[in-house]
Amino acid sequence: MKYLRLMGLTFIAMAFAVAGYLAPSTAVAQYYKGKTITVVVGLGPSSGGTTLARLIGRHMAKNIAGNPKIVIKNMPGGALLKAHNFVHAKAPKDGTVVYYGPRQPLGELIGMPGMNFKYKDFTVLGGVQVADLVNYVRTDVVAGGLKSGADLVKAKSVIFGGISARTIRVLASMIQLDMLGVNFRLIPGYRGSGKLRAAVLNGEVHMGNDAAHAYLNRVVPTMVKKGVVKAVWQVPSMDAKGNLVKSPLLPNMQSFSEVYKQVHGKAPSGIKWEAVKNLVKFGQTVQHMYFGPPGMNGNAIKAFRAAFIPAMTSAAYKADAVKTAKYVPTGIHHKRATEVLSANQATPPEVVKFLKSYVAKHSKKKKKK
Repeated sequence: MKYLRLMGLTFIAMAFAVAGYLAPSTAVAQYYKGKTITVVVGLGPSSGGTTLARLIGRHMAKNIAGNPKIVIKNMPGGALLKAHNFVHAKAPKDGTVVYYGPRQPLGELIGMPGMNFKYKDFTVLGGVQVADLVNYVRTDVVAGGLKSGADLVKAKSVIFGGISARTIRVLASMIQLDMLGVNFRLIPGYRGSGKLRAAVLNGEVHMGNDAAHAYLNRVVPTMVKKGVVKAVWQVPSMDAKGNLVKSPLLPNMQSFSEVYKQVHGKAPSGIKWEAVKNLVKFGQTVQHMYFGPPGMNGNAIKAFRAAFIPAMTSAAYKADAVKTAKYVPTGIHHKRATEVLSANQATPPEVVKFLKSYVAKHSKKKKKK
């Protein structure tokens, strides 16, 4: 009798334990049912980042338990900071509003005005490795026509358009122009690649840059094939060993190092080159991220993270990615994405000092009207 009573108590205890273990799982599974997730993107609707947000969102909606509806809300402005500050300070913490897109690691490094947050405060949900950058220039910038990246040094003046000198994709390319000895000036204020491409096509600026997939899908058919622009070099990414590697989408396009050697007869070096490499290290690795506001609901976090890698590795996503973007952006686990957020903390002090001075100098340039 005593044995049976003990067995009964043990069974009851086990039942409570199992119920306690299953309850969170059930709560997670039902959390997003009937809800809508608004994904805030800090770029314009025609940008490559928005295209990827829509692409990934379609498959996240299918993989998140409860199958919530996912909508995209574009919030360009402030060199991405408008969207960042919104999600940090105003987004509800229930997981119904999250951010997707590029980040501003440079801001934390040099103390960017308007950056009213720390990235460590956000709830990191996952990262996305996208295609490397391509710099392209109007062929009429050089008398007789631009035929290669090395020809750019022949231009009397190059007008370079972009979001801001405080964004890594613009800053790295500006420093590279300086290294080559190109006379240029920056016209900032373009809210997204679509507006910048239109400005280049119309002759408002001579030079712009874009992610490799957007370059292949948008720039090549509208401008390269018509002889309006030519790619001058790609900005490679950095592998785990610290080596700069070309984009697999553009194996035959010259890298900046190759163009520099053509112009100067030697490999790039010095503080400017160290600055470029550091920008690539913490800015071109896991370029896009999903993150929620500080203190995001635990069940929402678990549901989103549990769906992220399965969505990004599914056969349906890969097929859709090839159809939409002509390549497959890679999903990065939230733990690795969190590590990348702190990579800029290892930047050498002399590089930080150089970048602060360089950005301050070029941020005084006249803005686009």
